[in-house]
Amino acid sequence: MKIKTTKDLIAKINDMTIETKTSLLFLVMVTGMLFIGSFSHISLNRIMENYNIIYTKRMLPIASLEKLKDIYSVNVLDTLRDMERHLIVYKQGEDVISLAQELIRRDWRDYKSGLSDEKIDFFDRFINLFYNYKTPNATTPLDIDEESLIEKVDKKIDYIDNILTHIFALLKSHHEVQAYKILKTQLYPTVYSVNIDLTQLINLNLEASIQDKDKTHQVYKATFEWIVAGTIGTIIVAALIAIVILQNIRMLHDSLAQRVDQKTKELQALNHDLELKIDQGIEVCRQKDEIMIRQSRHAAMGEMIGNIAHQWRQPLNALSLVIQSFQTKQMLGQELSEEFVDKQVKEGLMLAGSMSKTIDDFRNFFNPNKHKSRFSIAQSIKKSIEIMGGYYKRHHINIILSVRDDFEIMGFPNEFSQVIVNLLSNSKDVLCEKEIENRLIEVLIYTEEEYGYVRVIDNGGGIKPEVIDRIFEPYFTTKHKSSGSGIGLYMSQQIIEKQMQGSIIAENISHTFTNFKAYEKCANIKICLPLKGGKGYGFKQS
Repeated sequence: MKIKTTKDLIAKINDMTIETKTSLLFLVMVTGMLFIGSFSHISLNRIMENYNIIYTKRMLPIASLEKLKDIYSVNVLDTLRDMERHLIVYKQGEDVISLAQELIRRDWRDYKSGLSDEKIDFFDRFINLFYNYKTPNATTPLDIDEESLIEKVDKKIDYIDNILTHIFALLKSHHEVQAYKILKTQLYPTVYSVNIDLTQLINLNLEASIQDKDKTHQVYKATFEWIVAGTIGTIIVAALIAIVILQNIRMLHDSLAQRVDQKTKELQALNHDLELKIDQGIEVCRQKDEIMIRQSRHAAMGEMIGNIAHQWRQPLNALSLVIQSFQTKQMLGQELSEEFVDKQVKEGLMLAGSMSKTIDDFRNFFNPNKHKSRFSIAQSIKKSIEIMGGYYKRHHINIILSVRDDFEIMGFPNEFSQVIVNLLSNSKDVLCEKEIENRLIEVLIYTEEEYGYVRVIDNGGGIKPEVIDRIFEPYFTTKHKSSGSGIGLYMSQQIIEKQMQGSIIAENISHTFTNFKAYEKCANIKICLPLKGGKGYGFKQS
């Protein structure tokens, strides 16, 4: 039954939370310490009280009884002997004996009052429950003998007082013979007898003192045993609860470790899935960029085809005139001399070569670079302007190239040329759309500290504030759908930032062109490229 109860108790402790168990451990330790402290305090008080009892109830009465014996022997009997020898007179003897009787009654009364019953308290009952401890109220043989002797002493003290009264009466009536006869025959035996009784009382008090000493020792023994038991019990219970708490902490630690491992595996799986999704997203973006690049390139090619047609128109007309010159000569009946034929053939071949060169220039311009190479920014921009120049002149646009500091850059020159073409094309569209009379586009090239700059500025009236922050977003355009795809500036930003580690911004500025014409609001597309001298960066030309 006890085992079952203990198991139930341990099971209940196991079901508690760690906070409750910790509180229970603290409560057990505090209760144990309070029990040990309280029990020690009560025991010490009891021991001190026992010593006080031994002193007040046993030692002081013994001294009083010895004093009574001395008073009877010295003050009473010796005074009567002195009176019998006539060493003192009747009156002196009567005064001394009267004083002695007063002392005897007072001391005897104090002795009996000191024999009051001791009170039994909780500690006496507690000690008596576990030890053969005599409670203060229990009657012992010593108590019975003491009561009997006290009763005898009471009677003898009264009897001695009566004898002394009778002796002093005889002495006062001058019957000295009878008085001293009573002294010898009655008073002496009675005084000796009461002294014997007092001696027995002294012995009984000594025996009682020994018993009280044994009680004190028993209290000390009980106190020591209970303190040890309380300490061991507190340690055992506290250790038991501490073990349970440690087991719970280990279980909690293991549970948390398992949860951490499980969460770690879930996070690793999630990271793996995210990496796959990121790779898929990057691949989708790459494919999307490729599509947008192709769209951008196709749009540029459409514009270039018009430019090629413009470039071919004059040589084609000239070639037609060369061919027609043969027919005209023949119709006029003129001789086709060898010199004339050679001249016209050379001119035709020159025109055909010029047209072939135009085809080669545009083919190289749109042929994407596969490897990075170092190229001059000014030369690349100049080449783009030369290719596009004729086309822009047809729209009455004057392109000004201002090179303050040229610099070289590691990258893909054709992609950079495409950026310039996109920027020039946007400026051209704005200038044509707004029908600006004096249409200007200026390209500035310069360096500052560790950066090279390219600025494309037009006098088209600037960029609207509500769209200036969105012009580099994909598929965002302010043009009509038939003339704008919204990917030119986006692709330009991708090429500058991702391939050339630079930056591109759009802003409105007031600008004075190289031809000294100033405008309050001009669109400025600013390209910034780093000049750190390393791989992938630019080099400032000395």
